[in-house]
Amino acid sequence: MTEIPDVLSPRDEARLELSSRARMLADRAAALVPIVVDPKPGDLITQATTLQALVQDLLSAAVVAEREQGLTPARIEEFTGRRTWNEAVLQWARDGRRNRSGMPAPALAESLDAWAAEQTPGTPRPVTEGLDATRFPGSVQYEAHQRARAEDLHTALAKAVQERADVWEDLNALADDDDAGVDHPVNVRVVAVCRNLAEIYRDLALAEPAFSHEYEAEAHTFSRAADRFAEHGPLGYPAE
Repeated sequence: MTEIPDVLSPRDEARLELSSRARMLADRAAALVPIVVDPKPGDLITQATTLQALVQDLLSAAVVAEREQGLTPARIEEFTGRRTWNEAVLQWARDGRRNRSGMPAPALAESLDAWAAEQTPGTPRPVTEGLDATRFPGSVQYEAHQRARAEDLHTALAKAVQERADVWEDLNALADDDDAGVDHPVNVRVVAVCRNLAEIYRDLALAEPAFSHEYEAEAHTFSRAADRFAEHGPLGYPAE
């Protein structure tokens, strides 16, 4: 039996995330099958609403898994009818492209195997046997190298995102400051933070080309923000 590493390829991790979300939804849905005598008012609606939210989580996980398998954003829009899933993809990337169960990949796969085997008689490892790490054991080192390429960039991104949150607090405090122009220290920091974020996202687009579409979109957004603040200042006034 092939042993799988604690951290799998992003593609495998995305499939485990999807599988885990599907199990959660199935378990919650099964709880609604028995007829409860005299449920409290609103209980059934609340449970159904919870399922609706879980379906959305499942759909997001499916989109991420498709992106990890190479499906383009344009094709995803065709299938879902939704123009952009950038935030779902970017959040997945920020989480390290790892399943969110809190369990190491082997343990999660084993638990999903046990659950799915009941639904698939004669297949003892219906989840694990579908993983690249099981089917192509030699890919593990390559995937580890690919992850290492972007690790420092994600660390830098997390720091830059926090810096943006900090400077935005100072920016919001300038609402009544009529003298705040392009040279105001807070505005200078805002411009620097936005340009730094744009640069990091461009570097990520090269380090993780699978998500270059989403990274380039973020880089464009922060570049435009930097230009806007550099030209108009924190309160939207043009430079004199």
